Amino acid sequence: MKPRLLPILLLALPAAVRGAEFAMPPAPPPAFADTESTANAPLPAAMVARARLVTARVALVATPSNNVSAAFGAAREPGGPLLQGDESLALGWDAGAWFVSSPTGRVEAPPAVPPDGTGERALVLSMRLAASGRPIAFEAREEGSTNALFAALAAAPPDWLFSRSWNAARLDVRGAGPRGAEAASLRLDTDAGLLILR
Repeated sequence: MKPRLLPILLLALPAAVRGAEFAMPPAPPPAFADTESTANAPLPAAMVARARLVTARVALVATPSNNVSAAFGAAREPGGPLLQGDESLALGWDAGAWFVSSPTGRVEAPPAVPPDGTGERALVLSMRLAASGRPIAFEAREEGSTNALFAALAAAPPDWLFSRSWNAARLDVRGAGPRGAEAASLRLDTDAGLLILR
């Protein structure tokens, strides 16, 4: 007897619905002697509300003294800047160490190889979220490295790593070292939709 072929239908959500990546504008040159400069950008509420996979990236020329961070939180006014102190998550580089912080705490992870002040580096943080927006899986690595960072956060991801109330992001750059390579981005994805009918 001839085996019966079962029809299979695969349905995938369009890429535009599944996710999007948002790149921060570059920070302008510092206007004052404190060397600090900041760039702000809005985040789309609809994508934040649906996100189940989150990837944040911060890149820079790392030196022993500079500080570059990306911060995410709720702006006080729609479309307004994310003011200092209003962020719920910040991540980046500070004087020779990668860090992840919230208003209630901070964890640091010195890189395996000390910076020489000339090489570009990047930190990539990835999370999987429950439908509520609570982080259920976390991973962070220096780009190009296989060593995971921030083991305590990976073991028990705290709620402050993500919030569905985020509507703004900020890039902060401080320090007198080389500039121009600072960049930050946030990618928000829903779970890939796959339906198999037989």
